[in-house]
Amino acid sequence: MRVLCFSLFWLFYSVPAIASVDLEKTMKNMAFQYKQAYDAQSASQLLLPLDELISLTQQSALADFEAEKAEQFKHGLQLVLTELQLARQAATEDDITQAKLHLQKVDALRKEYHQQRKVSIWRLLFG
Repeated sequence: MRVLCFSLFWLFYSVPAIASVDLEKTMKNMAFQYKQAYDAQSASQLLLPLDELISLTQQSALADFEAEKAEQFKHGLQLVLTELQLARQAATEDDITQAKLHLQKVDALRKEYHQQRKVSIWRLLFG
């Protein structure tokens, strides 16, 4: 019984309940995977980076965002995830052209939401 209690105690305190997401590292990895996917010449080359992008997007949605923009950013990540899933579906159907069109939509969403993330100098100065 002591061994069981000690084991449970050790398990709960040695493993964090929810691992925080390093959003900067995840986004850099997403940029790399995006480039790999966009440069792919065949559907089989496209699927691996798309799967990784989907996984990274899902991880990003778990990150802690600024309270006032959390809903907005999570909505943006959901839109990205939808486009990535459509790109994956097109790639499984061997339609690389359509898959890359979905990737272009992902890039447009990235630009849009990164622009919204920027803080104005006036807000920094005056709150």
